[in-house]
Amino acid sequence: MPNHTHARPRLFRFLPAPRLRRASGILALGLATVGLAQTQPTWSIVPHGLGSGYSDFTSIVFGNGVFVTTSVVANGALRYATSPDGLTWTARTLNAGLSTPGYSRVRFLNGRFIIMSAGFTGSGTTTARAGFVHTSTDGVTWTNLAYAEASSFAELIFVNGRYYSAAGSTIASSADLTTWTAHPTPLAGIYSYLDIAYGGGRWFATTNGAGGVVTSTDGSTWTQVPFFSQLGGYRVEYLDGTWFFYSQGNNAVSTDGTTFTTVTRANTTPGGTATILAINGRYLAPGPGYFLAGLDGRNWAQFGLWPTITGALFASYNEMAFGAGRYVTAGNVFGGASAGGNIITLAESTAPALTFPVPPSITTAPLATNAVLGRSATFSVAAAGGGNTDQWRKDNSAIAGATAATYTIATVTAASAGNYAVRITNSLGTTTSTPVALTLIPAAFAGRLANMSIRTGAGTGDNTLIVGLGLGGAATSGPKAVLARAIGPTLGAFGVGGALADPVMTVLQGQSTVATNDDWSGAFDFGSVGAFALAGTPIRDSAIYNPALAPNSYSIQIVGKNNGTGIALAEIYDATPSASFTATTPRLVNVSARTQVGTGDNILIAGFAVGGQSSVRVLIRAVGPTLGTFGVGGALLDPKLEIYSGSTKINENDNWGSPASGAAGTAELKAAFTSVAAFAFANDTSRDAALVATLAPGTYTAQISGIGNTTGVALVEIYELP
Repeated sequence: MPNHTHARPRLFRFLPAPRLRRASGILALGLATVGLAQTQPTWSIVPHGLGSGYSDFTSIVFGNGVFVTTSVVANGALRYATSPDGLTWTARTLNAGLSTPGYSRVRFLNGRFIIMSAGFTGSGTTTARAGFVHTSTDGVTWTNLAYAEASSFAELIFVNGRYYSAAGSTIASSADLTTWTAHPTPLAGIYSYLDIAYGGGRWFATTNGAGGVVTSTDGSTWTQVPFFSQLGGYRVEYLDGTWFFYSQGNNAVSTDGTTFTTVTRANTTPGGTATILAINGRYLAPGPGYFLAGLDGRNWAQFGLWPTITGALFASYNEMAFGAGRYVTAGNVFGGASAGGNIITLAESTAPALTFPVPPSITTAPLATNAVLGRSATFSVAAAGGGNTDQWRKDNSAIAGATAATYTIATVTAASAGNYAVRITNSLGTTTSTPVALTLIPAAFAGRLANMSIRTGAGTGDNTLIVGLGLGGAATSGPKAVLARAIGPTLGAFGVGGALADPVMTVLQGQSTVATNDDWSGAFDFGSVGAFALAGTPIRDSAIYNPALAPNSYSIQIVGKNNGTGIALAEIYDATPSASFTATTPRLVNVSARTQVGTGDNILIAGFAVGGQSSVRVLIRAVGPTLGTFGVGGALLDPKLEIYSGSTKINENDNWGSPASGAAGTAELKAAFTSVAAFAFANDTSRDAALVATLAPGTYTAQISGIGNTTGVALVEIYELP
């Protein structure tokens, strides 16, 4: 066992008075059902085998693969039950040979179960009083140790090789459960200890009445905590770096054990001195007909429903244990034919997840945006929280209808310039982003697709590497300067093995050949468009530079000379110098590539760049199944599309018709397809992938892989959206 206490159950003292406090706690906690209604699993009652004569289960623990739950004393003996799985129970008896004995509850510490008892050695009250500690490693065979101190505990923990007991008005510790050392505290008044816990190098012990709370860093010297000055009892738990104090008044939390924050009690939070425990990574609080669970002592959610017991007045559940994949809670039923001890259980696999609302917080803030008159501009935000609502604002005034995480100005006008922010609100608060500017820039500086490249295998037939491009754009006219390259041998200079030895590139417009090249021998300055130089004498790579290509759609085919095959790099560059751009200069409005998609290093990776000084809204598609309708054999059956900026994934989609998988939704994507004259997909449920994104100037990669490591032919397409 580790030398610290951890996830352990809590209970009232084994006396009638705490059972009355449980009843009053039930009435108080009953208010907590308000606002917690969710679809919840119901706990199941399991038979315990002790019979109806045992009216209460006082405690339950799990250890060494066994649940042990203890009942009230009957006929001079302690009746208890054990179970390996929380479902099947065996009734047992523990009798120390005492008359009128009393027992504390059971704990599992330092590898063994522990129960304390006290009673008389004879049949009368004039005989000697004796106390015992019962220990067991299996819950069946017990060893009795003489115990001369108090005969019960409010709580017992094991820390750094010693047991610490809080009992009555005494804190004591022992290394062997036989010899005990009392540790005085500065408390005064009428009180008894309710709880003791350890975590983060510190002990806390709490009391009922006006005694208050004490703390220690060594387990021996204790000081009072001034913060806990109100009347009424406190209990304490430690979980994942947080101390949680709950009481009949307000609760409190602390992360360092020295500074404390009040948590105001509400009708959806636990409190009082009823059972609350830290177990299996959760704070858990049983109540009448529901269960509260939390992670930080501040936020609480429902954690299953108690089963209905016909004719019963109410049920009281005292303690809980977790083991064998189950939560098991022990208590009793009051009133009706079912009155008596009761055990209920809930499988961890059906336990509800704990999700809590948090105030909104911005994780990705809107960015300042440059825009061109007549084109679009988009702002976006990402925020954490629950149930967030967004409201975009311009120059401190709300924009009607702008209530989504993304705000797009479809057509920028002079009036669009200004400062934009988004106000995000949920039930717990509001936050507003820092305003950012939308700045108008000349059309010559507008964002645009600047280049695309793809490195893949170049084969023959259906495996021919085919790259497409479209030139034009709204309100543009005149010719366009374009550079296209097919790199093979020069790849060897970069350490690429199996490169295509002698690529041949042909540019087609429809079925007509526009240009072809085998072995580049021109004089174009590749560095002017950011392209690397070609190697070799003679140069076997291919390139075509056309300074005046007419706006239209083109395809570029790359094959190996004499049917050679190998790895090739296909590139398309917008070769118009930036300083020469005007509002009417044609642009690369779409680029595409069709090739074989493999696995691992052989997935399809297309690089592209956004140039200019403003963002561009793009449609990106990964077409697989729909290729079959065009007669392409061996199409990739289920492509997944991922977009990266550097090594950061910024968007993805698998199955274009499924918004849950990252698509914008079938209707919006269909509209985007139509706006750029892209062909329709085979149907709304095809497994092709597509997404719409707004990209700032920079370089990106589109990666296409097959779901389930499948392979096949796929087409990647990138379109500039209007």
